[in-house]
Amino acid sequence: MVQGVKMSEKKFHILFVCSGNSCRSPMAEGLLKIKLPPELKDKVEIQSAGTLGIYGSPATDFAIMVAQEKGADISQHRSRGLDEEIISKANIIFCMAPEHKEFIARRFPEVLDNVFLLTAFDRKPNENYPVAIEDPIGGSLEVYRKCIDLIDSELNRILPRLVKLIKDKLKDDP
Repeated sequence: MVQGVKMSEKKFHILFVCSGNSCRSPMAEGLLKIKLPPELKDKVEIQSAGTLGIYGSPATDFAIMVAQEKGADISQHRSRGLDEEIISKANIIFCMAPEHKEFIARRFPEVLDNVFLLTAFDRKPNENYPVAIEDPIGGSLEVYRKCIDLIDSELNRILPRLVKLIKDKLKDDP
């Protein structure tokens, strides 16, 4: 399933993708940074980007707030668009919704083997799961909390598999 994952610069690069890069993907980036085992923190680069091509905007106030509630500081985050530079470095790309994966398939088909819906990664074939992590933009604080709770639970679910994948790749490509 992840045989296409490639290594670059002797670091494992993880990319989260959403639309505007102001809510979902920065929250996922911030959460994963605090969830990674300490021995991997300097060997893994975690970034986020958006398909709308917005650059320089901060994360939304509610995104910053709910991330802080979970222990992640995304207050310094600035949005960036999904471009050739960031996508070419990514060993694995997690999309928040099917439309983000479709965008990548159209613009960057050469990396498609490394692209997964966050909610679909490492699932059994007949397993039921949410197809998308819905965009909370414009929603209430409670909408943001539900969004980050889903991201948090998905990251907790995939973390053992992701850590194994990172360690295996770092061992294979020292």
